[in-house]
Amino acid sequence: MAQPDSLWRVWNTVSLPDSARLQAMQQLAWKTVFEQPDSGLVLAQMQLELAVKARDAKARYEAYTTMAVGSSMKSDYSAALAYFQQCLTTAKEMGDRKREANTYSNLSNVYRNLGDLPMALAQLQKSQAIDTELKNTEGLAGTFNNIGTIHTELGDMAKALEHYQRSANLYEELDNVKGRAQSLMNLGATHLEMGERPQAMEEFLLSLDLYRELGRKLEMGMAFNNLGRTYGELGRDKDAFAALDSAYALFSALGSQRQLARNHYYRGQLLLNKGNAAGAKTECAKGLAIARTMGLLQQRKECSECLMLAYERLGDLGNAFRAQKEYMQAGDSLENLNNSREVMRLDLQRQFQERQIADSLDNVRQRYEDQLDYQRELGREREQRNIFLFSGIGVLLLAGGLWNRLRYTRRSRAAIQREKDRSDDLLHNILPHEVATELKEKGHADARHFEEVTILFTDFKGFTEVSERLSPADLVEELNVCFKAFDRIVDHYHIEKIKTIGDAYMAAGGVPQPRAGAARDAVLAALDMQSFMQRRHVERVRAGLPAFQMRVGIHTGPVVAGIVGTRKFQYDIWGDTVNTASRMESSGAVGEVNISEATFTLVRHAPDMHFTPRGRVQAKGKGELEMFFVRRSSEGA
Repeated sequence: MAQPDSLWRVWNTVSLPDSARLQAMQQLAWKTVFEQPDSGLVLAQMQLELAVKARDAKARYEAYTTMAVGSSMKSDYSAALAYFQQCLTTAKEMGDRKREANTYSNLSNVYRNLGDLPMALAQLQKSQAIDTELKNTEGLAGTFNNIGTIHTELGDMAKALEHYQRSANLYEELDNVKGRAQSLMNLGATHLEMGERPQAMEEFLLSLDLYRELGRKLEMGMAFNNLGRTYGELGRDKDAFAALDSAYALFSALGSQRQLARNHYYRGQLLLNKGNAAGAKTECAKGLAIARTMGLLQQRKECSECLMLAYERLGDLGNAFRAQKEYMQAGDSLENLNNSREVMRLDLQRQFQERQIADSLDNVRQRYEDQLDYQRELGREREQRNIFLFSGIGVLLLAGGLWNRLRYTRRSRAAIQREKDRSDDLLHNILPHEVATELKEKGHADARHFEEVTILFTDFKGFTEVSERLSPADLVEELNVCFKAFDRIVDHYHIEKIKTIGDAYMAAGGVPQPRAGAARDAVLAALDMQSFMQRRHVERVRAGLPAFQMRVGIHTGPVVAGIVGTRKFQYDIWGDTVNTASRMESSGAVGEVNISEATFTLVRHAPDMHFTPRGRVQAKGKGELEMFFVRRSSEGA
């Protein structure tokens, strides 16, 4: 491929033929989109504009493909689907069946990323049908490989193996070394998943030899990584570490951080299985550090779990718990990401079904108009008696067709409504109702400034010490019991839960809509939380079990609230008010609700509350602040 500078010069030489400039821009945009998706999208848009002007359908197809790939890399799957639909339209316009098949294959990847595996499989089946008709062996080989990937994700390993093998056979017939190496790698991973380790080892070795022949260092490293796992499961520890060392050297030379994180994880797992918890701790900590830096959620989850097990075996339960918290946070982040994708998938599916219904009704209307035209034509050629006869029959047939269509439409709309309700439930589980509504209507939700928001923070005293006396499963269960109770309490008082941070719980009154009485409701919610924790403490102590005690702090002031992130949604609040509320909690006392002067001013006349002034208390980073303990009037001072 030509160098970017020379390609850019060709593009900027307007005296050259449009075809030459478009070819240069295609190469430049395609190369750039994999390294810098935003820049690649801009270049593809420039290519598209000239392609439209020059009426070059092939260049239009290529520009749309680049834009779709760039959108997928940015996780903007709705845009990717729209661009691939343009590719499909253009391919059909050109009568290019091979490009049409390729587009269906590309569409399957988008649907797979959205989690809609049945739809992904349907696209691949369309691609397969066209390639079979065209006897396009190379296209079929790629399609079989992709179908195998879908079946792997569906957990149907038998069908996955069948399609990977068909792909490998076709690539071997074509003498396509790269394609065969990829299929062998997939075959090995599937056999390893099924516990067929000798077969997996043979396929990984064959794949490695082919990638060596091609000089593909990244894929060679991946093959060594897989071999390391396989040798480890076969009990061949020396071979396992040698393979992982080879992978590490290749990944380090390439600077492939994602693969290095996975390499450290595999080493840690191998060391754990050998009983070397100290070595496993070192390797998994290295992998976790890379995963944190690179924002790799899956690797962060894997490495933190490995680290948790290593610490647990070393008897370091405090660090085991901290690793477990990170494991849970990474898992929650992955779950939220999948929820966001599920919402998008359901919304796209609903739009597709609505379009189907509209198209169906248009077809019925068109058939009805055609039938009327036909009846009018009969009227000019046949006697009046026959006109009445055939008109009656036609009307009866149309009535029956329209009745069936009406029943279909009702069923389809009911199905759409069910999908819409499910989509809404998922979205409302991630965002406040008002923010979710704004997001659906506008495509985004604006950050807003609120003058008066009451923020509540909770924190468990001596959390690490108590956690060391509980097993990981019991610890998670106890946290779950407490936080579920808090969720019920904030719902009762119409307070918005913001998030949990480890063992801390954060909620706010007065967002996402300001309302009178939010400060009082936040204080009452905090008092109910303390009451629950005190009852829970008594129950567990009587049963001889470790129990948490809690501090709660509350402050009122201005904040900015809005959605954080694009790949996963999170409603959050910012401002100095948040920091002050946190200081109210850390400056409080076990069993008490500690409020600031600002909150006290708003609730001091509440007849159901009793206040104990604390005077000016030193708060870290804030100096001295007026604080008050608050209890229900029935509890006294």
